[in-house]
Amino acid sequence: MLLVPLGFRHPRKTEEAVGRASLDAIADEMAYLPDDVLIAMVEAMRARGEGASKDFWPSRASFIGVAEWLHPRPLEFSPKLLSWFASIEGPRAIENGTLVETWQFFEQKKRPPSLPEDRKRVEVVAQHNARKLQLIAERRERGREQFPDDLAWERWYLDRRLYCEQAVADARAGKAVA
Repeated sequence: MLLVPLGFRHPRKTEEAVGRASLDAIADEMAYLPDDVLIAMVEAMRARGEGASKDFWPSRASFIGVAEWLHPRPLEFSPKLLSWFASIEGPRAIENGTLVETWQFFEQKKRPPSLPEDRKRVEVVAQHNARKLQLIAERRERGREQFPDDLAWERWYLDRRLYCEQAVADARAGKAVA
């Protein structure tokens, strides 16, 4: 879905095995992307050809950069990053109610929220999300009409929190994330 439609070529002196290995590495890196993002990647990569005629394969780093921009690599595909949650930081994020938001920050930035402004940003988003959950629960308790978008978000958020909590538990136990 990605490499065939692009149809770039390797420079003449590239050995076939080296070229194949390069494309295999790109394909492996892009394996996490859903089909709709792969289609968008084709359009984004067409303009990134290398060489004077722009018809040579772009670098693996170019593919990774565009993929990260379109659809950040989920943390579970980055065991070294995930190990951060196995430290005291995972339980701390659970305890202070910022686990989902910390996880999202980590996925987007590929680093922990270690700067004061990063931690503040995570806390503000977590407070907003906690308030949204509270409002949905209050509407439910009062028997008021619920908005479908709010219910879908609530379901996503609660599922994501459970997933992240399990990932932290698995990381702390030394297990791989499923």
